[in-house]
Amino acid sequence: MDYLRVAIVIAPQFLAGCLIYLLVLKRSEVDVIELVSIGSVFGIVSSTIIDQIFVNLQLPHIGWQVAVFLAVVSFLQVKRSKKFVLPRVSLGSDFKKSVFAITAISATALGTEWFWLFPSGVLLVIASSFLIAPPKKYSRIASGIASVFAAIAGIFMIASRPKIWWFMYEHDFPFFQALSRSLSDWGLRDYVLLSGTTTKYHWFTYAWIGLIDRASGAQVFFVLTKVAPAIFVLLITAVSWSFIKQFSKSTFKTYIGTLLVMTASTYPLWGYGVKISFLASPSQFFATSIFFVAIHLLTLMSNNLLRLQVATISIFAASTMLSKTMHGVVLISALAFAFLGQFVTKTKISKKIAASGFLAILIALLTYFLLVSNSEGENVLQIRFGDFFWQLQGDARLLPEKYVDLFGLLTIVSFSVLPILLITLRLLLLKKFSLNQMDFLSIGGLVSGALLSVLILSAYGENLYFLQAATSLSILLSFSSLSQISISPINLKWRIVIAIVGIIFCSISFLIPSIDSGAQDAIIIRSLRVYTPAVLIISFSLIIIVLGIFRREDRFNQVFRVTAVAAVMSISFSAANWFNAIERKHNEFARDGETYLANKNLTDVTDWMNSNSANSDIVASNFGWPRMLPGDAEHFRSPCTSFRNKEVSIETCRRTSNALLVAYMHRRTWLQTTALHYTGFTPEIDRRQTVTLGFAADPTSAHLQQMVEDGVDWFVVDRLTTSRATWEPYATIEYTNDSFFVLRLNKHK
Repeated sequence: MDYLRVAIVIAPQFLAGCLIYLLVLKRSEVDVIELVSIGSVFGIVSSTIIDQIFVNLQLPHIGWQVAVFLAVVSFLQVKRSKKFVLPRVSLGSDFKKSVFAITAISATALGTEWFWLFPSGVLLVIASSFLIAPPKKYSRIASGIASVFAAIAGIFMIASRPKIWWFMYEHDFPFFQALSRSLSDWGLRDYVLLSGTTTKYHWFTYAWIGLIDRASGAQVFFVLTKVAPAIFVLLITAVSWSFIKQFSKSTFKTYIGTLLVMTASTYPLWGYGVKISFLASPSQFFATSIFFVAIHLLTLMSNNLLRLQVATISIFAASTMLSKTMHGVVLISALAFAFLGQFVTKTKISKKIAASGFLAILIALLTYFLLVSNSEGENVLQIRFGDFFWQLQGDARLLPEKYVDLFGLLTIVSFSVLPILLITLRLLLLKKFSLNQMDFLSIGGLVSGALLSVLILSAYGENLYFLQAATSLSILLSFSSLSQISISPINLKWRIVIAIVGIIFCSISFLIPSIDSGAQDAIIIRSLRVYTPAVLIISFSLIIIVLGIFRREDRFNQVFRVTAVAAVMSISFSAANWFNAIERKHNEFARDGETYLANKNLTDVTDWMNSNSANSDIVASNFGWPRMLPGDAEHFRSPCTSFRNKEVSIETCRRTSNALLVAYMHRRTWLQTTALHYTGFTPEIDRRQTVTLGFAADPTSAHLQQMVEDGVDWFVVDRLTTSRATWEPYATIEYTNDSFFVLRLNKHK
C-alpha cells in the first residue's frame, strides 16, 4: 500500500510539472521523454517551494495541492485563450528503444550503490546496446538473451541480498529521515534536533521527501531510501538523454553519452568513486536532477526558447543551491565563466539574457547566505591546498607538506581526466567551430570544481563534492558538443585495443599493493593507486601521438582514441568498485545488526509518543549518549580538531550521532545528535547537554526549570544508560518498556 499511496501523491505533482514546462517552452514540438523527465523536476521544484511557503507561514499543509491546482488552471486558461501555441508532444524516433536504454542505464547507475541491482543493470545495458547500435542479423536475439539473463540475475540477487540493502551509512540516514519530516512539519522555523533554532542546511530535496512522507503516510525510511533514489536516478538519466539528444547526430551517440554521464567513476579513494550516484550523500545525488535541468534551461534561454526566463532560471539556480551547496556554487561559477568568456571573445549576447544570468547568480548567492550558511560550515571550510588527501588516506598526514600538496593535486587531475580529454577534443575543433555557451559552461564548471576541491579543506574530504558536480556537468556538456559532429567510426581492431587498454588501466590501480607499515615509502606506493590512471592515460597519449606523427594521422583522431580509452577505464571503475565492495555490503547487516533500524522497543516507544503527544510538543532524551562516568561529560565539550588538523591523530572530542529516535518519533527534540547540528557547538548546546545528562541520572529542580522554560513537555529515558527508576516529583512515568521510560514533565514544580 505504501507504493500506491506514494504514487497517488507524486503523480499529480509530476503531471503539474509537465504542464508548467509546456507553458514556459517556446518550441513547436517537444519529445515525450524530455517532457516527462524535465517536467517531473519542475513538479518537484514547484511543489516543494509552495509547500514550504505554506508550512513556514503556519498555513494548512496543502501547499503541494495548491501547486498542482495552479499549474492545471494556468495551463487550461492559456489553452482556452490561445495566447500562444503550446508545443506538440511527440513520441520521437525509437521511443521504445530509448525507454529501454534509459531504464538499463538507470539500473546500472543505481546498482553501483544498490549493489544487488548492478548485475541486472549491466546485462540490460548489454541488451539495449544490441538494439541501439547499428542493426545486425543477430541483434534482437542477442538482446533477448541478455534480457533473460538480466531477469535471472535480478531474481538471484534479490533473493540473496541482505535484509537492509539500501543503507550506506547508518548514522547519516536517520538524520536525513528526521530532517525530512521536520521540514515537512515545521519548515525552516524550527530544527528537529535542536528545538527553538532555525534549520540551516542544503535542505531542498529533503523537504520534498518529507512532503511525500507526510502526505502519503508511508512507513519511516520508505521514501528516503527506496522511492527517492529510484525516481531521481531515472530523472537524471532521462534528463541527460534528452539534453544530449538535442545535439546528437544519432541515437547511439545519445546512448553512449548518457551511459558515460551516469556510470563514469574513479578509483575509490572516496566512497565508491567520484560519480553521480553516491547515496552516502542523498542531497548530492538528488540535487543533480535540478542541477542538470538548470543547465538545460540556460541552453534554452540562450536560443530564445524559454518564456518567463528571468523567473524560471532564477528559481532553478536558487533550488540548485538549496539542494546541494556545492552544486549551486559550481552552477553559478560556470555561469559567470560563460558570461566572462563570451564577453572576452566578443560573442554576441543579448542584454536580456545577460541580465537573466546575473540575476540568477545574485539570487542563488542570496539564497545561500539567507537560508543555508551556518557557523558550522564557516568553521569547517578552510583554504588549505591539497590537504584533503590525508583525510582520505589517513597516514598520509605523516608525509611532508609538499608531498601532500602534490598528491592532492594529482588526485584532482586523475579524477578529472575524462572531462579534460573531452574538452580537449572540443578545443581541437576550434579551427572549424567557435566556442559556444555550452563549451564555456563546461570549462568554467570543471575549472571551478577542480580549484575548489583542491583548495578547500573540509571534514571527511567533502570538498570533493565540488568535483563530483563539475565532472558530471562537464561530461554532459562536452559530449553534447562533440555529438553534433560526424566522427569516423573506429575500426574493429582499434575498438578491441581501446577496450582492453581501458580495462587494464583500471585494473593496474587495484594491483598496486596496499602497504600499511606507516613508512614514508609505503604511503607513497599506496598513494600511487589514486593517480596512476592519469599517469597511464598521459603515457598512452604520448604513444598515440608519436605513432600518429609517423602515420600522419589527424590530431583529433589521436586524442579521440585516448578519450575512448579514458571512457572505458571510467566505466570499468564502476564495475571494479562494485566487485570489490559487494561482499562487504552483503555482510553489512550481519556486521552492524540493529544499528541500521529501530528495534521493537524503540518503535514501540516512538509509536506511543506519536499517538499520545501533540505534534507541537517538544521532547528531551538521553538516547544516543553512553552511560556517563564522572568527568566523561567534558569529552563531549572538547573542540573537534582531528579531521581538520593533520598534526592531531586521535579524536579529541566525542559527539552523539544516533538520530534513530528522532527519525521514528515525529516530534521536535530539545537536544539530539550533537554531531549533526550544523550550528557549531555553542554554549546553548552545552547547557542543554548538561541538563539532559543530569536529569536522566540525577534530576534536580534546576534541570526541570530549564527544560520547562524552553517548552519541553516530555523526557524519553534510555534505560540502558541510567539505573534510575523514578523521577518524582519532577516527572511522571507515562509509558515504559524494557528499554525506555517516557516521562511527562511536572511543569507546576
